[in-house]
Amino acid sequence: METRNRNHILLRYALVIVGVLVFSVAIVKKAADTCIIHADKWNEKAARMLSVTHEVMPERGDILAQNGEVMATNMTYYRALIDFGVPKFKSREFNDSLKTLCKLLGKYFPERTPAAYEKAMRTAFLRKKRYFVLVREITGRDYELLKTFPFLRHSTQYSGFHIDPEREKIVKREKPYGTMASRAIGGLDETFHGNSGLEKALDSLLYGIPGKTVKKQIPSGMVDWVAEPPRRGLDVKTTIDVDIQDITEQALLQTIEETQPEFAVAIVMEVETGDIKAMSNLSRLPGGEYVETVNNAVQGYEPGSVVKPLSMMIALDDGVIRPHDVVNGHDGVFRYPAGMKVRPITDTHGRASMTATEAMKYSSNIGLSEIILRGYERNPDEFVQRIYKSGFMEPFDLCIPGAARPTIRHLKSTVQDRINLTRMSYGYTTKIPPIYTLALYNTIANDGQFVKPRLVKELIRDGVTDTVFDISYIRKQACKPETARALRNMLYAVVNDDDGAGRRARSKKVTIAGKTGTVRTIGVDGKYETRYRITFCGFFPYENPQYSCIVLLGKPNLPGMPSAGYYCGGVLKKIAETLYSMGRLDVPMDIPSDSTSVRSPAILKGDIAETRQVLQHLGVRGDVTQCRDMEVYCDSMPDVCGMGARDALYILEREGLNVNIQGRGKVVEQSIPSGKVIQPGTTVILKLK
Repeated sequence: METRNRNHILLRYALVIVGVLVFSVAIVKKAADTCIIHADKWNEKAARMLSVTHEVMPERGDILAQNGEVMATNMTYYRALIDFGVPKFKSREFNDSLKTLCKLLGKYFPERTPAAYEKAMRTAFLRKKRYFVLVREITGRDYELLKTFPFLRHSTQYSGFHIDPEREKIVKREKPYGTMASRAIGGLDETFHGNSGLEKALDSLLYGIPGKTVKKQIPSGMVDWVAEPPRRGLDVKTTIDVDIQDITEQALLQTIEETQPEFAVAIVMEVETGDIKAMSNLSRLPGGEYVETVNNAVQGYEPGSVVKPLSMMIALDDGVIRPHDVVNGHDGVFRYPAGMKVRPITDTHGRASMTATEAMKYSSNIGLSEIILRGYERNPDEFVQRIYKSGFMEPFDLCIPGAARPTIRHLKSTVQDRINLTRMSYGYTTKIPPIYTLALYNTIANDGQFVKPRLVKELIRDGVTDTVFDISYIRKQACKPETARALRNMLYAVVNDDDGAGRRARSKKVTIAGKTGTVRTIGVDGKYETRYRITFCGFFPYENPQYSCIVLLGKPNLPGMPSAGYYCGGVLKKIAETLYSMGRLDVPMDIPSDSTSVRSPAILKGDIAETRQVLQHLGVRGDVTQCRDMEVYCDSMPDVCGMGARDALYILEREGLNVNIQGRGKVVEQSIPSGKVIQPGTTVILKLK
């Protein structure tokens, strides 16, 4: 029996040894085949794998306002996940706190209602789902907030709540100020490269330098190894002033509500530097909504009378005319050339004669035609050459893709081109982008110094200034200083004389100088329509010009010939007066004092702790009974009337509401009455005055 068992054991050992020997022989054979016989083949395959590289996308640089505030930046979002299959999942605590948890989720992340959150989470819990998406897109700050919620405050091993920073990272380009100056800022395509505005023009700088990964052999296998780390793009600091941009957009939107144009443009420029402080382009969609689509500020249009100062500047500079010289008014109807069957030049109010200053003040087509014919009738192209000489036709290089240059064709000494010369003198037969017209008025306000408009101020690398774009000039002196002063006086009369064509833009607070422009639009058939494009361009304050501004409305839905002074000049007037009230203009504020009153600040509703801190720091007293602790929340609509926009936004958005603000100042009306039960995700409209 023992012998038989011994033989069985020896047989088994023999079989194992034979098996091991056979397996070893196979390994040796395979190794020999791989390392010796077919070594070249496998070495080539390994080399191919090791040579595979992948591009690592760099972080795109930010676009900043002139004070460093972010106007476009990258935001990283994550998916908030729950693994209901973790071994130590606290089922009891989950069920006990689910309703409270869902209520908070619905309030702070209203992509679902509390009921929808509860249904989805119960279903996922019963199925022990390993990859349940709680919230699709959250920031790091949102994640910290979620970790304070009931049940989610437990560690991942007990709650299953987590984010996966590598697998679930989503990078988006965000504009913290929404649509503000969005056409100037531009946008990105699906590859994260710019496709419009500054994003496109400066894409090579903003995008950065991509990194590179290679395959690397380590003991555990092949891994992606970062051979060249990506380099973040440069930050671009613009000249946009957030406050002035906001003021400009609000003023333009108020006029749009009344006029309903096809598009509207408003640009504000700093006179001394040429810095573009605000640029708003709004176009009407088929549904009636206004959004920033086409950058009409840099597209060419027939300017109409708003370009008459260019003709007058050349005539004054060349000594063709002096401000008080008299020209023939032809009683409102000027047939040129005499005896030919051509459409006469007409003025709305006929005059027998007028001075050069009055020709500008009344916006007389006949007056400007007479002046330009006086100097350039024999050689019409000399007038065009003078326009070129002034620098008016040179590119501005604003870093805005698709920006047009003025179209002013050369003229010959023919009868037809002499007729064209007269039309050209008051803004027809030309195409001029609004930004060029604004630059002309800025030159007049700047004593004839033709400063180049500037939209980009600095390039910043890793928080340190890399490149500065200094103030530059198209022409250090586009016209004589005395010519610029004479033109300023003329433009002052346009607005501030009782019979000036732009008198409806007059302000009692800020002295405005400028010029109106009204031109009939051209239809698809190439003929003039009965619709108009109206413009006002000017500068303020007249005594010491700080800002120039142009406002253009394309085809406003108004009967007859709309008033450019009232509508477009009204926008400029609102901008100027708001800047005046903010103390942004170098003019004394004429506010009479009341020696009998106690001068203490009016306290609006708001955060009581911050209000008390400010009052204590300033050393003043104030009634804070209307303030409250802004960390106290409820399920009913709060009363935000009397608050400033910032405090009202803070309270309502923390309640999960969407807020639409109309106007400026403090809240005077809220669309949802206080005390009414609110549903997260509802839109509330606040009217400010």
